[in-house]
Amino acid sequence: MKLSRLCLLVLMLYGLLVPCISSEGVTKTILVTYNDRILTRAPISTLAGSYRRSAAYNTGSTWSRNIAARLASEYQLTLETEWPISTLGVHCVVYKIPDDRSVDAVLESLGKNKLVESAQPMGSFNLHTANLNDSSDSSDSSDSSSDNEYPDDKSQTKLQALWLKDIHRISTGKGVSIALIDTGVDRHHPDLKGRIAFSHNLITERSKGFTGDLHGTAVAGVIAALADNNIGSVGIAPNARIVALKACWPHKEDVLEASCNSMSLAMAINRAIEMDVNIINLSLSGTPDPLVSRLINEAINRGITVVAADHQTNQVEGQSFPASMDAVIAALHLQINVDAKHTRNSRSIAVASTDILTTLPGSRYGLVSGCSIATAQVTGIVALLLEINPDLTPNKIQNLLETAHHHNSDGADEIDVHALILKLRHDHSG
Repeated sequence: MKLSRLCLLVLMLYGLLVPCISSEGVTKTILVTYNDRILTRAPISTLAGSYRRSAAYNTGSTWSRNIAARLASEYQLTLETEWPISTLGVHCVVYKIPDDRSVDAVLESLGKNKLVESAQPMGSFNLHTANLNDSSDSSDSSDSSSDNEYPDDKSQTKLQALWLKDIHRISTGKGVSIALIDTGVDRHHPDLKGRIAFSHNLITERSKGFTGDLHGTAVAGVIAALADNNIGSVGIAPNARIVALKACWPHKEDVLEASCNSMSLAMAINRAIEMDVNIINLSLSGTPDPLVSRLINEAINRGITVVAADHQTNQVEGQSFPASMDAVIAALHLQINVDAKHTRNSRSIAVASTDILTTLPGSRYGLVSGCSIATAQVTGIVALLLEINPDLTPNKIQNLLETAHHHNSDGADEIDVHALILKLRHDHSG
């Protein structure tokens, strides 16, 4: 009798666990888009003219909402959320598959519907920062260098290799706007004061916090920490303006690890395009995603430069999306004395990004490393280039960066920023 009860208990547990360990996971979520008649008729200038939207715009047109409900009923799906992607002229809906049908089967059925423009699984993306040494607060990270604006080698490890002091006499990223699509940012950090021009949390239902988020604050500091306040670190482009769009959620409080998905990225990239920023920083990677690809291509077609983390070191080439896209600038994390013999992808822009001093929430500072930091550094460099020549196209910027590499003293193939800035200034002034 006891054995029978034990067998029954095992079978019950197995029934509960099998869905959890299936390849598609407990929740099977898909994204569906279709043309929105209101968005496709509206001139783009009326869509991009304001950061605030009416209630009708935020939820989509009545026609689009009716279609979303109709598809949910017809295909027996649970409607989770919906919103208009103004820059593509489509309405996007997130559905969950509530039964045992496979994602592929549902997508195949939806693909036969003439109303449906696209249907795909919900993709996931991870932010890439290797480690953190939270070593100081604002009181003990004051500058100890003779210049009193640029920290010495001990407090700004490796960034001095970019010749920041000399570079900032030529360009500081002034007038350049950067969409930081990441976790939240500590807008009140003394080294980011006045650098965050606009901020918005796109995922409040999943992660309500903003100023306490670690990853976004660290990346923002690498890009644009102040250079004239005699404390902390110095950003690559200290006069650039940051548009902080929270699309990624930390795995837990006060950690660098964070994730986002197709929906949150699509919302953020769409907002960045609407706001007509100069650069989009994506310190993240995942598997190829059709909707995100379309939005990135739309941004690039409008002259916005997109920089993303190349996380393919020691991996199969081309598996790091969106850095794997041809028109995206791929930033490679270069570890001095480790990657000296590593042959970079010809498209990747390699920068030393180990133990970089940057901002942390609560007026703190720390040393961080990894692909996210490399991406932030390359974004900062692009901002420097755009201040010198605002007419540079994304393709021209890519070519300039690719041709600026040289073998440094450690034998690694790294970008020579100082030489690049000097050459661009000479060519542009001539």
